[in-house]
Amino acid sequence: MHPLRDSADVLADTEQLRDRLAEDGYLYLRGVLDRDEIGDVRAELRTALHAAGWLADPDRLTVAEPGIGFRTESFGTVYPEVLRLESVHRLAFTPVLWALMERLLGGEVFCHPARVVRLAPPSADPRRYATRAHQDYVVQHVTTDAVTVWIPFTACDREKQGLRLIPGSQRRGFLPTDASLGGRRPLYLPVDADDPAWASADYEPGDLVVFHSLTVHGGGPNTGDELRLSTDVRYQLVDEPLRAEFAHPHGWPITPDWDDLAAGWSTDAWHRLDERVRLVPMPPGVDYGAYLAALTPPPSRLLARHHPDAG
Repeated sequence: MHPLRDSADVLADTEQLRDRLAEDGYLYLRGVLDRDEIGDVRAELRTALHAAGWLADPDRLTVAEPGIGFRTESFGTVYPEVLRLESVHRLAFTPVLWALMERLLGGEVFCHPARVVRLAPPSADPRRYATRAHQDYVVQHVTTDAVTVWIPFTACDREKQGLRLIPGSQRRGFLPTDASLGGRRPLYLPVDADDPAWASADYEPGDLVVFHSLTVHGGGPNTGDELRLSTDVRYQLVDEPLRAEFAHPHGWPITPDWDDLAAGWSTDAWHRLDERVRLVPMPPGVDYGAYLAALTPPPSRLLARHHPDAG
């Protein structure tokens, strides 16, 4: 598997960062976030997952039973206990990350309230994705230049793999999905787990990866002996629209809404949307697969830096 290009050496150079995002479809930035802050969130996640029956010990990430996994019903059981943690959501607003997003996107930004926490349990199958190959635009639909920041809470290596991407895939536009790959909606791409185009890294807490909504990515297999934890947080400019479902928590309506999850938080700032953001609901009564097949992303300003026909 190819190594990711580390862009921490040009972190202070906004133009170089934008050029690399346009060229590669991602930015790999080592050691940007505070490891202690990441460690504090990880500790709270362990406590919550132990209480929910996923972990054998609140101080370790050893799963409580073999074969445990995230299923549809998990959105209404274990996942709410994770999303109730204020620290998980506050992390998306940490100043160094917020400033980086404003520099990259070139204006006032907001963070999608629907933040994702990835729970990747161990599996003996080295070809079993933790998350299948996909593009984030497959669910975002209305804004091309949204970027995802992937943040590992646990170290990742060849056994406990983290995020993987296909560099340059953002230049291929929006790709057709394969409904036979499972899921309640046809979201995934037919990319083999050992496809030589994949690139990844050995991640440490404090690292992050930024990638464009058209970049093909997934979660690598976890053949280690502990749960792998990470989060996806997404940003875009406030003057671009948002698919309405992303104003709610990830997994809603199976996952409870904010009036439940955020009860007792110190502020509603972590989920309150800027009033300037225009919400666009899904058209009613459409077949999702047919909708995707007819979907054309708006032109990308971020990718057009080197590729005028991007998007």
